[in-house]
Amino acid sequence: MFTTPRLILIALCAALNVAVGTVVYLIKLPIYLDSIGTILCALLLAPARWAAFVCACLAGAIGILITGLLINPYLPWFLATVVGIALVSAFLTAEGVATFRARPMPTTGFTWRVLVYGIVTGLVAAVVSAPVVAYLFGGVTGSGSTFIVALFLKAGQQLLSAALLSGLAAEPVDKTLQVLLAALLYRATPGDFIAMLQATESAKQLSRPR
Repeated sequence: MFTTPRLILIALCAALNVAVGTVVYLIKLPIYLDSIGTILCALLLAPARWAAFVCACLAGAIGILITGLLINPYLPWFLATVVGIALVSAFLTAEGVATFRARPMPTTGFTWRVLVYGIVTGLVAAVVSAPVVAYLFGGVTGSGSTFIVALFLKAGQQLLSAALLSGLAAEPVDKTLQVLLAALLYRATPGDFIAMLQATESAKQLSRPR
């Protein structure tokens, strides 16, 4: 499963998560953009779903641990959210790889897939993250979404409800943007690199008795 190209991919995707997520965190936007690499990793390994899931989990986990140590100490507590994003990316979003890669781009198919996959990923992330935001951090995580939690609290919502509603408001938008960016990066990735990543699976298929 862990060939050299795949280990390189995990490192690159983790670095992408750290770089973009850190910039967004520092300017306090009400979104995150810290899982683009996680989604991209799953897309690049799409034919091997379990390998895509494991590698995407590792890329996401490494990314949030590094960011947690250097910038945002809240992030490591959201490892379960990383697993949820990787799961949806590997077993749902990866269904769209043919459309994402098609030339010329099928605009309608590309758009609706990005929207559906982004919204589903966002809903999963919101549900998994809400208890962590509410019970561990009291709604305050240092990100821009804290302001949304405060708005719902001021409107009379209980803490867990405010955290969940904040996630449901921000996460689908955030994850749709992330799926879009990951799909565009996947589309731009050279075919030779994708072939190297999938070489292990191809070799296994060739070696199977017919």
